[in-house]
Amino acid sequence: MLTVLFVDDEPNVLQGIKRATRNMREVWAMYFAPGGESALAFIADTPVDVIVSDMRMPGMDGAELLRLVRERQPGIARIMLSGYAEEEAIFRSTQVAHQFLSKPCDVDELKATIEDIRACRDALPPDAIRDMVGRIESLPALGDVYADLTDAMDRDTANADNLGQIVSRDVALTAELLRLVNSAFFGLSRRIENVGQAIGFLGIDVVRAIVAGHDVFTTDNVDTVDVAALAKRSELTAALCRAAMVRDGATISEAADGYLAGMLHEIGALVLAQMDAVETSELEAVLAVDDTTNERLVLGVDRFTVAAYLLGLWGFPKAISGAIGALAREPDLDGDRVGRCLLIAREVVQTSEPTVLDQAEADLDQALDRAEAGLRERHRRPTAAEAGA
Repeated sequence: MLTVLFVDDEPNVLQGIKRATRNMREVWAMYFAPGGESALAFIADTPVDVIVSDMRMPGMDGAELLRLVRERQPGIARIMLSGYAEEEAIFRSTQVAHQFLSKPCDVDELKATIEDIRACRDALPPDAIRDMVGRIESLPALGDVYADLTDAMDRDTANADNLGQIVSRDVALTAELLRLVNSAFFGLSRRIENVGQAIGFLGIDVVRAIVAGHDVFTTDNVDTVDVAALAKRSELTAALCRAAMVRDGATISEAADGYLAGMLHEIGALVLAQMDAVETSELEAVLAVDDTTNERLVLGVDRFTVAAYLLGLWGFPKAISGAIGALAREPDLDGDRVGRCLLIAREVVQTSEPTVLDQAEADLDQALDRAEAGLRERHRRPTAAEAGA
């Protein structure tokens, strides 16, 4: 049973949540705290899986509460409720909340969010790994991206398009901005699917503040993984995955899911790069190979399972997190479109020169066909006759 703690200083709000979630009592153990101090006292004595906190509370506000929860019980999934789409609240919350919901909150959306978190938690059983993922404030990013972004922001000609081109070079910041802008915190009627659109909505000043006040550009602990190589590989995989989906008849929205899946599929390596329970040299050797079996043997988990868990916590669409999580399992080339195209794109990246995207459309199609054929042959199940022989 999932244990959920709701925190709000208004008794009527807590009573309303209690009534609205009554039908979840068979699957959730629900508790209610009237403020930050009582919530911290509760989690000190009782294991909690998910905490849902209001932002605006007297004394200790929601951002401070979730910061302390992350510090003391990092494995708890953290959801922020706020009726104030203010920059100050956004900046302080991005560092401590996994997801944001607007207040007053749609009850069905709240239930769905918590149930999605339950699903992604069930896919990542080791408590130590959940704690490690929950403890991170952000993912490491590239120093040159930070420098270029800051330089571009200081120019009068800065706009969403050229800033989006810079941000798109970085896996971590791409994930962070898309997570933020697509959260219920902003109440958008449609999902924003590219970085330029996200920056256009958030505004340059908001992006500047996120860059300046966020740890996303910290370079500590990134010696264990070649972040630049990972980013280039991810960008190429994203472009190929999108091309494979368009060629397969995908809609624009579906193709955007494919691109995001390719861009974000290796963010788990950035998380694992921050592990402190493994010798640095051994961690570096494991992450350099990109072998999920070896990662599970040495680290207890692989990069794709971690990536799917983190994206699930962040509220990314299941089509994306599911496709990435499937990379940790036996390839299924007859499954969903995003997962299949992501497999094919990775195969092209691993077996072809990076210039494959510069080829003519017919040559690119042939490269995708060869990759799919190679995957099917390697993972072909023997026929009954072959098995009998």
